[in-house]
Amino acid sequence: MNEIHQPPMARRVWRSNVDDEMARMKLCLKSFPLIAFDTEYPGMIIPTFIDSSDEEWFIALKGNVENTKLIQCGFTLFNSKGEIGGTWEFNFSNFGDPSDSRNDASIEFLRRHGLDLQRIRDHGIDMFGYAFFPKLMAMFRSQRLVEFITFQGAYDFAYLLCILNNGKLPDTHGEFALEVVKVFGLVYDTKVMAGYCHGLGEHLGLSKLAQLLNITRVGRAHHAGSDSLVTALVFTKLKQVNDDTRYAKGLIYGIGKRMLHTAPAPAPAPEPPIPLMCQQNLASYLMYHNGYVPNYDQPQVYYVNYAPWRYHNGELVPFNYHPPSSTFTYPSQTVEYHGPPPNFYNNNPCAIE
Repeated sequence: MNEIHQPPMARRVWRSNVDDEMARMKLCLKSFPLIAFDTEYPGMIIPTFIDSSDEEWFIALKGNVENTKLIQCGFTLFNSKGEIGGTWEFNFSNFGDPSDSRNDASIEFLRRHGLDLQRIRDHGIDMFGYAFFPKLMAMFRSQRLVEFITFQGAYDFAYLLCILNNGKLPDTHGEFALEVVKVFGLVYDTKVMAGYCHGLGEHLGLSKLAQLLNITRVGRAHHAGSDSLVTALVFTKLKQVNDDTRYAKGLIYGIGKRMLHTAPAPAPAPEPPIPLMCQQNLASYLMYHNGYVPNYDQPQVYYVNYAPWRYHNGELVPFNYHPPSSTFTYPSQTVEYHGPPPNFYNNNPCAIE
């Protein structure tokens, strides 16, 4: 009888153990070069609407990401056999000032799902003082080839790019898509992959997709470590369903742009009509709700018509009000790196020419 190996719980990383866990993660990466990751953040302060264009959607993404601070980032390292090397959940102390932009419904949502925001504030990692993300990318660059896997990953990639680029994202939808390839190279989005599998589809949230694939969650939903682990397990199962993943290479759900030149995608399997309130497609994140989760694991409220007022930082403001271009200044980050200078926007060994 074959022994069933339960995936490990996420290793929770704080200011006190970040050095040890970064070293452990670097060692693990040598044998487990597939990286599933997830982020947790304070929600969307600028919504989009059902008739938003791709560029309008990207303007909202840019505004949301540039004006809010990351709370958690989860990474699961695994290999092509689906074997899990480890899961890490990094907690960041930078969010929590009263002036920090947030969606109050999103913050309450995170608290209901067990995130201890005060503990994260008190004991988390100062991502800038520690130069966390430059160190992380230098670690990834130390490997000959890695692949990045997300679920509905436009915001996940956007936060990492924004932090690496001193708080700024590219100005256009297309430039953003190209930057994802330059910095991360091989990327997959499991929400895109699910859209090409009969009986599944892009309308599913991560938890529901895992349930349909008979994947048992380890940890709690909407925690970055657990969500990254579920994303890794979903990716492995979807590859078993359809081993030819070329059709999904380079597509990130929400970006709406094929970022790599690959084989033509097969036609999606026909599915029964989906009610209007659940329709989404590759071209954009068309329907946003006023809470946190951009998937269908929770009931949602959609913006269909423009409303004259909305909430910003708990206050009712005119809808056309936009927060300042930046609510905080990104400090400079330096990292000691032995080897070629870590230039994340050029000469990336993980990038595909």
